[in-house]
Amino acid sequence: MTTTSFTSKSGQQYDIDVTDGSEILVTKDGKKCGSILLSYRECDGDDYYHITNLGLEGCKRQGVGRQCLKLHKETFGSPLTAGSSHNGKQDDGSHLTGDGPGFIKKMREEGIVCRERNYDEPRDYEFE
Repeated sequence: MTTTSFTSKSGQQYDIDVTDGSEILVTKDGKKCGSILLSYRECDGDDYYHITNLGLEGCKRQGVGRQCLKLHKETFGSPLTAGSSHNGKQDDGSHLTGDGPGFIKKMREEGIVCRERNYDEPRDYEFE
Protein backbone atom coordinates (compact mmCIF):
# COMPACT_ATOMS: atom_id res chain seq x y z
CA MET A 1 0.00 0.00 0.00
CA THR A 2 1.19 3.50 -0.82
CA THR A 3 0.13 6.21 1.63
CA THR A 4 0.69 9.87 0.90
CA SER A 5 -0.18 12.90 2.98
CA PHE A 6 -1.83 15.71 1.06
CA THR A 7 -2.62 19.27 2.10
CA SER A 8 -5.84 20.46 0.46
CA LYS A 9 -6.66 23.89 -0.96
CA SER A 10 -8.18 24.83 2.40
CA GLY A 11 -5.08 23.69 4.33
CA GLN A 12 -6.65 20.47 5.66
CA GLN A 13 -4.45 17.37 5.90
CA TYR A 14 -5.64 14.15 4.18
CA ASP A 15 -4.04 10.73 3.83
CA ILE A 16 -4.42 9.03 0.45
CA ASP A 17 -3.96 5.23 0.40
CA VAL A 18 -3.54 3.39 -2.88
CA THR A 19 -4.15 -0.35 -2.44
CA ASP A 20 -3.68 -2.97 -5.16
CA GLY A 21 -5.01 -0.57 -7.79
CA SER A 22 -8.70 -1.22 -7.26
CA GLU A 23 -9.32 1.37 -4.53
CA ILE A 24 -7.99 4.74 -3.49
CA LEU A 25 -8.97 5.50 0.11
CA VAL A 26 -9.00 9.03 1.53
CA THR A 27 -8.91 9.55 5.29
CA LYS A 28 -8.71 12.57 7.55
CA ASP A 29 -7.72 12.20 11.19
CA GLY A 30 -8.00 8.42 10.77
CA LYS A 31 -11.60 8.51 9.52
CA LYS A 32 -12.69 7.65 5.99
CA CYS A 33 -13.99 10.66 4.07
CA GLY A 34 -13.95 9.29 0.53
CA SER A 35 -12.79 6.70 -1.96
CA ILE A 36 -12.40 6.02 -5.67
CA LEU A 37 -13.00 2.50 -6.97
CA LEU A 38 -11.31 1.27 -10.15
CA SER A 39 -11.44 -1.83 -12.30
CA TYR A 40 -8.34 -3.25 -14.02
CA ARG A 41 -9.09 -3.96 -17.69
CA GLU A 42 -7.39 -5.11 -20.87
CA CYS A 43 -8.63 -4.28 -24.38
CA ASP A 44 -6.87 -4.75 -27.71
CA GLY A 45 -3.51 -5.19 -26.01
CA ASP A 46 -3.90 -2.12 -23.79
CA ASP A 47 -4.15 -2.44 -20.02
CA TYR A 48 -5.73 0.35 -18.01
CA TYR A 49 -7.78 1.15 -14.92
CA HIS A 50 -11.39 2.24 -15.35
CA ILE A 51 -12.97 4.44 -12.66
CA THR A 52 -16.18 2.78 -11.46
CA ASN A 53 -17.05 4.97 -8.49
CA LEU A 54 -16.14 8.50 -7.43
CA GLY A 55 -17.11 8.67 -3.77
CA LEU A 56 -15.38 11.80 -2.57
CA GLU A 57 -18.30 13.59 -0.92
CA GLY A 58 -16.33 14.24 2.27
CA CYS A 59 -13.55 16.11 0.48
CA LYS A 60 -15.01 17.72 -2.66
CA ARG A 61 -13.41 20.72 -4.35
CA GLN A 62 -10.22 20.48 -2.31
CA GLY A 63 -7.86 19.05 -4.94
CA VAL A 64 -7.99 15.64 -3.23
CA GLY A 65 -9.60 13.78 -6.16
CA ARG A 66 -7.04 15.14 -8.60
CA GLN A 67 -4.20 14.11 -6.26
CA CYS A 68 -5.73 10.63 -5.86
CA LEU A 69 -5.80 10.03 -9.61
CA LYS A 70 -2.29 11.45 -10.13
CA LEU A 71 -0.93 9.18 -7.38
CA HIS A 72 -2.65 6.11 -8.84
CA LYS A 73 -1.33 6.85 -12.32
CA GLU A 74 2.22 7.37 -11.00
CA THR A 75 2.09 4.24 -8.82
CA PHE A 76 0.74 1.80 -11.42
CA GLY A 77 1.92 3.43 -14.67
CA SER A 78 -1.30 2.55 -16.50
CA PRO A 79 -3.77 4.89 -18.18
CA LEU A 80 -6.96 5.86 -16.35
CA THR A 81 -10.35 5.90 -18.06
CA ALA A 82 -13.78 6.97 -16.91
CA GLY A 83 -17.36 6.62 -18.06
CA SER A 84 -19.51 9.40 -19.36
CA SER A 85 -22.84 10.97 -18.62
CA HIS A 86 -23.92 10.30 -22.23
CA ASN A 87 -24.25 6.51 -22.22
CA GLY A 88 -26.89 6.08 -19.48
CA LYS A 89 -26.54 3.96 -16.36
CA GLN A 90 -23.75 1.37 -16.58
CA ASP A 91 -23.83 -2.02 -14.84
CA ASP A 92 -20.35 -1.45 -13.40
CA GLY A 93 -21.35 1.90 -11.85
CA SER A 94 -19.00 3.92 -14.04
CA HIS A 95 -21.62 6.34 -15.38
CA LEU A 96 -21.02 9.91 -14.24
CA THR A 97 -23.52 11.78 -12.10
CA GLY A 98 -23.55 14.90 -9.95
CA ASP A 99 -20.13 16.60 -9.98
CA GLY A 100 -18.58 13.62 -11.80
CA PRO A 101 -18.91 14.87 -15.41
CA GLY A 102 -17.24 18.21 -14.63
CA PHE A 103 -14.50 16.61 -12.55
CA ILE A 104 -13.68 14.00 -15.19
CA LYS A 105 -13.77 16.62 -17.95
CA LYS A 106 -11.14 18.62 -16.07
CA MET A 107 -9.03 15.50 -15.45
CA ARG A 108 -9.19 14.70 -19.18
CA GLU A 109 -8.14 18.25 -20.06
CA GLU A 110 -5.14 17.89 -17.72
CA GLY A 111 -4.20 14.52 -19.24
CA ILE A 112 -4.71 12.59 -16.01
CA VAL A 113 -7.68 10.62 -17.42
CA CYS A 114 -7.74 9.49 -21.06
CA ARG A 115 -9.81 11.51 -23.49
CA GLU A 116 -13.09 10.12 -24.81
CA ARG A 117 -13.22 9.30 -28.50
CA ASN A 118 -16.68 8.72 -29.91
CA TYR A 119 -19.66 7.70 -27.79
CA ASP A 120 -20.91 5.36 -30.53
CA GLU A 121 -17.74 3.28 -30.74
CA PRO A 122 -17.30 0.16 -28.58
CA ARG A 123 -14.18 1.53 -26.84
CA ASP A 124 -14.75 5.08 -25.68
CA TYR A 125 -11.17 6.02 -24.90
CA GLU A 126 -8.12 7.24 -26.71
CA PHE A 127 -4.90 6.12 -25.08
CA GLU A 128 -2.07 8.63 -25.26
